[in-house]
Amino acid sequence: MESKGLIKFLLILISVCCTKSFYAQSFEILADNWTKRRVITDTIKSGNFILGVNSNGGGYITEVSIPGIGNTMGVQAQKYGRGGQSSIRDLARGGQYNPTQAGFSDEGGTVCEVVKTTEGKIVIPSRGCALYNGDGKFDYTRWENIVPDHPHIIDNNSDQDNIEEENLSVVIDGRTFTHQAAEVHSDFDFYCEYENVKNTINLDIPAIRHYLEYRFVRSSTLPNSAMRQFNTSALSAVGKWSPEKLQDDISTQFPVGTHPGSTTNLNYVSYSWSIRTDVAIWNPIYRYAQKNDDSWEIVERQGTFNGDNSNYKLRFIVADSNDENNGHALGFYLPDTNINTFDVVGVNESNGSEAYRDDRTLENFYLDIPYRTPTMSWIGFRKRFKGLIDRSILSATNPGVYEKFRQESILLYGTPAEIKTAFTQLDTYYQNQLSTSEFSPNHSSQFEIYPNPANSDIHITLTSSESKIEVFNLLGVKIYDTVVFSKQTTIPIHQFKTTGIYIVRVNNTTKKIIIN
Repeated sequence: MESKGLIKFLLILISVCCTKSFYAQSFEILADNWTKRRVITDTIKSGNFILGVNSNGGGYITEVSIPGIGNTMGVQAQKYGRGGQSSIRDLARGGQYNPTQAGFSDEGGTVCEVVKTTEGKIVIPSRGCALYNGDGKFDYTRWENIVPDHPHIIDNNSDQDNIEEENLSVVIDGRTFTHQAAEVHSDFDFYCEYENVKNTINLDIPAIRHYLEYRFVRSSTLPNSAMRQFNTSALSAVGKWSPEKLQDDISTQFPVGTHPGSTTNLNYVSYSWSIRTDVAIWNPIYRYAQKNDDSWEIVERQGTFNGDNSNYKLRFIVADSNDENNGHALGFYLPDTNINTFDVVGVNESNGSEAYRDDRTLENFYLDIPYRTPTMSWIGFRKRFKGLIDRSILSATNPGVYEKFRQESILLYGTPAEIKTAFTQLDTYYQNQLSTSEFSPNHSSQFEIYPNPANSDIHITLTSSESKIEVFNLLGVKIYDTVVFSKQTTIPIHQFKTTGIYIVRVNNTTKKIIIN
C-alpha cells in the first residue's frame, strides 16, 4: 500500500511540474464531507504568516493565521460555501449557474488531491468543478442522495429544471455518474496554486500568491451537460433569466469573429475571490484604501464598501489600528499583470499551449464587507467579464481549443505601514515583469512606435484593427488608456506629464519609450 501511494504521489508531482493541462483528477463529493469542512489538511508559510487549505473542499482556505491572534477562520468561516475561495457565476442565468472551488454547498465539499512541489508551492491539480447550490432561489437537483438541498428549498426530491432525471446516468470524461453526482458536475475544471512570494519578490513581510483557473473543458452542447439544467424556460419561471446580460460579442479581440452570448456559452460572468473571517476571533475596524491619485484614506469599516478601479487602486488593507506603525493588518493586492489583464485564454488541448489571449474585463473592483453575516466578514476582489465561449462553437475556427479564465492575487501580513511599502515594491516588480513580457503566440499584438526617443506626438502602427493601448510610468501608474479600431493611432505628447522612461502596452506586448 505504501509503494502504491508513493507511485500515485510521484505521478501527480510529475504531471504538476511538467504541465498545467494534462493531469485531471476524478470528480467526487463525499456524503460525510460536512464533518470535515473545518479541517486544515495542508499549510504554506511565508515568514510567520500561515495559510492552510482543506483537500475535502477543493483546496479552499480554512486557515489564515496571524501571529499573536491565531487562525482568524473559525466555525463561521469554515464552511464549503465560505472560507477563502473563488467562484464564477453566469449573470444571464441570474447567477444560478455557479461553478465554485470548494463544492456544492456549505456541507458538501469537492474532494481533491493537494500536491506540494519541490519549490514549496501548494498545487491543486485540475479536477472537475462542482456547481454551488446557490442562494436557494433555483433548485436544479432532483436527487439528494449525497447532500441535502439548500435549506431554503423543501421540495421532497423534486427540482425546477424541467428535465427528466429519475433514472439519471451520464458518462463524463469516461466515468459514469448517477443521480446527484451527475447533476452537480459542472462543465468546468478547476486548477490553482498557492505560493510564498516573499523572497521571490524580495519583500520584507510575508506574502502569499493565489493563482487560479476555471477551464471550460466540457461542451455545454453534450447531452450530459450540467448547463442544460439552467435552461431559459426553467429560469424564467423563477425570475432568474436575464437575456439583457447576453453580450453582442463575448470576444473582445480573439478569437477572430463575432461570438454572441447564448445558452450555450457562459455569459456576463461575475468572478469572486474572497477571504471570510470570524469577527469573534479578529474584527479589524479600519480600512486603508489607496486612491488613484496615490493618496490614502483611513476609515472605519462599515456596511459594504465597493473599491471600484475608477476611483481606487486595486489594493487595500484591513487593520485593527489606525496607527499605521502598530497592530495587525492584512493586505489585498491585485497585480497589474498579463494574467489579470488578458483574463481569458484559448488553450490547445493537445499540448496545453496558448492559442490566443483576450481581455474581456467589464468591471474590476474590491469589496470589503465587515459583517457579511452578523458573525462573519467578507473581504476580497470581484470582476465582471464578458463570458467564455463553448468549445463546440470554437471548433469551426479553432478546433481542439477550449477557453479558460485565470486570475492571480496576493495576500500580505504586517503593519499597515509595512504593507503600504510592500505594495510599492510589488508595483515595481510587476512593472519590470511587464517591460520584459513575451510576444503573443499569434503575433497579432506586435506594434511599431516612433519616434523613440520623442519630444512630440507618439505614432503607433498596429497589426490589428482593434487594440487596447495603455501607458505606464516606471512606478506602475497608468497614465493613458484607450481602445482603437484602426491600424494607426497617435498618443498626444501632453499625455506624458514629465520626461523619462514609460512603458507602452498594446494588448499583451510591451515596449519602452523615452520622452525627452
